[in-house]
Amino acid sequence: MSTRHWDIFGQAGPLRLELERFASELLPDRARPDEESPWAPPVDIYERDDSLVLLMDLPGITREDIDLQVDSNTLTVQGERPGEAAAATIRRERRSGRFRRSFRLGLPIDPAKVRASYRAGVLEITLPKAASRGPARVPIDTG
Repeated sequence: MSTRHWDIFGQAGPLRLELERFASELLPDRARPDEESPWAPPVDIYERDDSLVLLMDLPGITREDIDLQVDSNTLTVQGERPGEAAAATIRRERRSGRFRRSFRLGLPIDPAKVRASYRAGVLEITLPKAASRGPARVPIDTG
């Protein structure tokens, strides 16, 4: 009986390419950098005792090109990074074009107290937590 040798590493390359193609169709924001598709700036979100803090990397975007909207539990940041005008691009990894990111915050926020700053290509948004009111008794009408 002869045994057949299977080279798992030789099969990994084509499998990886197929998985990347499949993922880019299902999740366009995760597409390979050289493909034309929407982009999503990276974000870190931290929780403090009294607020949430969101940091978003937006290099190459002016403050005027960023739109920020917040309600009691959702934050939306959108904008556009202009593309570079280059006659003969050799490699392109930096994304450009419109972006939109929305975050469900998981707890109530006081929209009137939200503050944002933009320095050195980093957008910092401080989202104060809404005052906790605790449980309340609800009267029941008899009529």
